[in-house]
Amino acid sequence: MWPLVLILSFLLQPDSKLIQTHIQEALSALQRNEPAAAERSLLAAIQLQPDTASLWFLLAQAQARQNNMKGALLSADKAARFAGKDPSLLYNLALFNLEAGRVDISLSIGNQALAIEDSADVRDLLGRAYEAKQDWKQAIPQYAQARRLAPYSEQAIFRLAQAQMQAQDFPAAISTLEDGRKTFDKSPQLELALGVAYYGQRRFPDAVDRFLRVMQLAPDIPQPYYFIGRVLEHAADRIPEVLSRAAQFEKAHPQSPLGFVLHARALLLRPSPEDPAADDALAESLLKKALIIKEDQADTHLLLGMVFERQKNMEGAAAEFKRSTVLNPTDPVPHFRLARIYDRLGRKEEALRERALHEKLSHESGAAPKPDLKGLAR
Repeated sequence: MWPLVLILSFLLQPDSKLIQTHIQEALSALQRNEPAAAERSLLAAIQLQPDTASLWFLLAQAQARQNNMKGALLSADKAARFAGKDPSLLYNLALFNLEAGRVDISLSIGNQALAIEDSADVRDLLGRAYEAKQDWKQAIPQYAQARRLAPYSEQAIFRLAQAQMQAQDFPAAISTLEDGRKTFDKSPQLELALGVAYYGQRRFPDAVDRFLRVMQLAPDIPQPYYFIGRVLEHAADRIPEVLSRAAQFEKAHPQSPLGFVLHARALLLRPSPEDPAADDALAESLLKKALIIKEDQADTHLLLGMVFERQKNMEGAAAEFKRSTVLNPTDPVPHFRLARIYDRLGRKEEALRERALHEKLSHESGAAPKPDLKGLAR
């Protein structure tokens, strides 16, 4: 349902009693989740007053809830034709079109609303529309203005920073998020985004600090456990805390492979372990548990291959590295490790082939790390 304020505005218009009755029937039907009945009442009202934008917009919603998007979009276009200079109605029409995938129409209507009233909501909507086009040059100024108009909105800070990261402007994103943390110092969302922005700047220890902070604030959110695994080799001094957090997560979420994999990775990276063989045995057990839960994870097979290599189980290591290359053909690392194993096994031609693949993939991927922004939940 759309904002109640907008719906109530229908009832406050000086329309006939019969039209008001049709509207009341339509609203009651929508509240009962009977959009077909609502559509009938709205069509009756429109026959009496066909130039009322709000009636057409409510009809569009009723039709959309029946999966009649062709009709819904035609009704939304009628609403836009009669909307005049009502900024609230124009905003909601722009949002309706954006959610329907009609980005250019959304931008056109959104700019009409902006010309009437400059608000954080309209700026945010325009930013989202430009984001849908991956036009970061246009999206970022809209999000920046939304943040200026709503300085105490956590979501406005997050949207601006995420757009800056998508544009690969990590210094700007860091500035946005560090400033936002002054107001929202206990926000898992902003802490997570800041960790990813630090990663984009190769500030790996700072990234680890932020991911651990998210685990402290919201221990059940999976994203920091995933992200910290990408940078853990750069923060060996934090391994004890990571081990503790990973163990807690795997205990709380035994059906997720994430905690088991991070726990194993931390064991493999632990500096100066008291009993290396025991660490390797535990890491093997953890990774096998993770693969029972989800077998098609290239990184898990890569880690298990590393465990087998440390245990001098070369055939086992080769099988795991090979499986990793199949699951993620673009990753050069398992090819490098597979080449070393083949050398030790005397399989020279296969070693040469894997080494060539490693060099080719390394050249294609480049040396600079690219943070995966998909895990940044909104």
